[in-house]
Amino acid sequence: MTAAEQVLPTALTSEVMASFQKIIADFQVRAERLSAAYAAMREDFRKINLELDRKNSELCESLARQEEMQTYLDSILQSMENGVIGIDIDGAVTHFNRAAEEITGYSVGEVLRQPYATFFPGETGGEPELVRVLHGGGYGSRMKERALRHRDGHTIPVSYHHALLRDRTGEKRGAVEVFSDISKLKALEEEMQQTRTMAALGEMSATVAHEIRNPLGAMGMWAALLERDFTDDDPRRSTLGKIVEGISHLNKIVTNLLVFTRPVKPELRKADMVKIVGEIVEFVRIEIERLEQEVTVVNETGEGAIHVLADPEKINQVLLNLCLNATQAMPEGGTLRVGVAEGVKGYAALTVADTGCGIAPDDIVKIFDPFFTTKENGTGLGLAIVKKFVESHSGYVDVDSVPSKGTTVKVFIPQLKERRL
Repeated sequence: MTAAEQVLPTALTSEVMASFQKIIADFQVRAERLSAAYAAMREDFRKINLELDRKNSELCESLARQEEMQTYLDSILQSMENGVIGIDIDGAVTHFNRAAEEITGYSVGEVLRQPYATFFPGETGGEPELVRVLHGGGYGSRMKERALRHRDGHTIPVSYHHALLRDRTGEKRGAVEVFSDISKLKALEEEMQQTRTMAALGEMSATVAHEIRNPLGAMGMWAALLERDFTDDDPRRSTLGKIVEGISHLNKIVTNLLVFTRPVKPELRKADMVKIVGEIVEFVRIEIERLEQEVTVVNETGEGAIHVLADPEKINQVLLNLCLNATQAMPEGGTLRVGVAEGVKGYAALTVADTGCGIAPDDIVKIFDPFFTTKENGTGLGLAIVKKFVESHSGYVDVDSVPSKGTTVKVFIPQLKERRL
């Protein structure tokens, strides 16, 4: 091998080595850049993870707040005394609170997601007003009244108003109806109207009674004088007796009318109900014997005293009216039970029970109305006076009757609390 041949491989080797070293140096630079990029990417990824964790935490907190707010609003909705019914854009029920269940008789499970019109149709079966509001046919901003049909078929007077529900963009999402049961208010209005009527009747009856009583007194006096002129066997004496009886009955009507229409101002004082019952029971027994009725009177009052703050004369009248009514309900005979006991919630309970003909269910609600009577010669004022006297003592009356079985009347008068030393 010549010297030139030996130099050539050496030169090539040096050139290859230099190129190789350059490649290695370039690779190292690229690797360092890649490592730096990877480190930067890892840092960016770490920051993104932290940001995602923060966003997730905020989202969870927001969802928790929304759930808490939803629960809070639902609690408010359920605690409202007014009924609330919400419907969506298709007219299906979306909200139905507890008050709505109580007022309508439907349960939330029955009506939820069902068409509103299925349960609360409009008048004459047409489209309900709430659905018309939803479709733009009206807007119920002011309170109105209507008769709402209960689940069992009876109607309930309610006051109500309607409103549309919109989202943030103003898009219509549904409608809501808020309503309340005004049955008690209507009953109070009716009672107030009756009170005004009775006040006017009282003013009129006082004048009329005065004008009637004067001629009645004169008629009675002349009848009594005329009766002395007839012998016992004179047939005209019987006719005269009927006239006197009619005058007496008319005078009784006038007297009861005056008692009923005059304002009641009881003279309250400590009274023993046990003593009052005992006295009235003895009087009723005497009256039964006089009329030769086959009625047994039982005093079911126990020992001791039950005191109330009352007007004894008016309580006597209440008890006497109830006892006489009871005996008249037993023309064929029976048993009259009278008693008084310590009741509940601070009331003394006076009970008058008979085994007579009872009261028809349709008549129970009318028996305390003025001039309502089922008796041939009744005035229809006895029980009306009972109710008025009892209410003047801050009490109330409860009646339970079964036709052909008998009637039980309970009078509740606030019991006087005894002071103990």
